[in-house]
Amino acid sequence: DFNNANFQLVPEKQSTYEIGTELRLFKNKLSIDATYYNTLNKDQILELVRTSYGTGFILNTLNLSSTRNQGVEISTKIFNRKDLTWNFGLNFTKSWNKLLTLPDNLPEFYISDTWLYGNARAGLRRGGPTTSITSVGYLRNNAGQVLIEPTTGLPVTDNNFLVRGDRNPDFTLGINNSIKYKNWSLNMLWDAKVGGDIFNGNELFLTTIGRSRLTADRETPQIVTGILRDGLENTANPTKNNIVIYPYLNQSYYQGAATSGLFNEEYFIEKDVSFMRLRDFTISYNFKDLIKKTKIMKTLSVFVTGNNLILISNYTGADPAVNGSTPATRGVGAFGFDFGTVPEPISLNFGLRAGF
Repeated sequence: DFNNANFQLVPEKQSTYEIGTELRLFKNKLSIDATYYNTLNKDQILELVRTSYGTGFILNTLNLSSTRNQGVEISTKIFNRKDLTWNFGLNFTKSWNKLLTLPDNLPEFYISDTWLYGNARAGLRRGGPTTSITSVGYLRNNAGQVLIEPTTGLPVTDNNFLVRGDRNPDFTLGINNSIKYKNWSLNMLWDAKVGGDIFNGNELFLTTIGRSRLTADRETPQIVTGILRDGLENTANPTKNNIVIYPYLNQSYYQGAATSGLFNEEYFIEKDVSFMRLRDFTISYNFKDLIKKTKIMKTLSVFVTGNNLILISNYTGADPAVNGSTPATRGVGAFGFDFGTVPEPISLNFGLRAGF
């Protein structure tokens, strides 16, 4: 059969502890809320596990893994209660995680829904993070330098799915400002993410069909940075690659892992992607002075709201806040996989609020 109904499953076990504090200072004008958490999960139930067909099933459901998740959350608020009212809020989150155990005969576990394009997926390997990107990539020497095939001048492909990126950010920030002056009010919410890797599958696809900006210099001679695989690659004096390639005359240059070309999946894992986004911007005016004498209306105000008006990022794709799958995908999903995704839309809303 395809899926099994495993009668030997046992419940998952979770143990967690938190240490935190809440402080209020300067007559409640400043508040700080900080928490550290540590969670250990054992006997985790994994679905869709590809094991030996000798089990009688193609995909199995088994108690296989254990993980540890840790993190720090800090929230601060500043209140100003004078004529000019200013409330400032900052939320800081940093988390890290690790896959502690997997069976020896299961070197990698992955959800097939995250294998969207090419040879990159949200794979989990023992000792790595639960948010890793596993893919094929470049074969390297002991010093981590890319090895070059002497006969072609192109990188040597490592067809093993290894951890080559981590989608988990270094930390995230939420910054909220609320300012009120007389009848005017202004609210701004900024989102920020620092660090974390993204697999740019869109750019990989465009490159393979010759539509990427990476193929625009195809008539310019190139020398791929790396070390020749000539037997000296792991010595004290490896041979630096000096083989000139003309991409316009060498189709393999753009075809990546398929022919040991330059642009394989590892090339399109963009490292340390950060962004700052103006998530929400609202300005409003209250006509309280105009209606204070009327008995019909209690409140009347107009407002303008904008969403995603500003995005600052070092990501080369359209939008760094990507997810290549739906919320139905198991595990931690396919956030950080950009293929067939579109940027979050910019929107403007105009409104009138009235209370009677």
